[in-house]
Amino acid sequence: MKVLEPIWTVKPETATRIRARIESVLSWAKARGFRTGDNPAAWKGHLDNLLPARGKIAKIMHHAALPYDQLSAFIQALRQQEGIAPLALEFAVLTAARTAEVLGVCWNEVDLNEKIWIVPAARMKGGREHRVLLSGAAIEVLSRLDQGDRQQLSD
Repeated sequence: MKVLEPIWTVKPETATRIRARIESVLSWAKARGFRTGDNPAAWKGHLDNLLPARGKIAKIMHHAALPYDQLSAFIQALRQQEGIAPLALEFAVLTAARTAEVLGVCWNEVDLNEKIWIVPAARMKGGREHRVLLSGAAIEVLSRLDQGDRQQLSD
């Protein structure tokens, strides 16, 4: 409680993650025989009685999605930018991939002939291989990479 109370209402996301980590460590310690009894960092049946729920502290605000009718203008503006970041963002939009997956793409994962990108299980949040069919536009984004950027993807 000394760790969580000062930040629970000020930084709820951080506090929630810290609580979860403490719970994991204490669960591990109990499983290994280093401690006994209930887990004092458990939310259900313990801390939920002592701390307000996250929903009562601050409303969770998600980023708004770009309205579909503005997508074309956004892509056109993106194409006016230089560098690999705008290409990565456009590729993410075209493949609906997570940022980490796009940032980690390697050429050996991309088969231009088959028009498919195979993201290895090790890089997927769910731990399972993911196959992404590449549209002509996504392949065109890859073709716009200059030699330096292509080298980065092959590392």
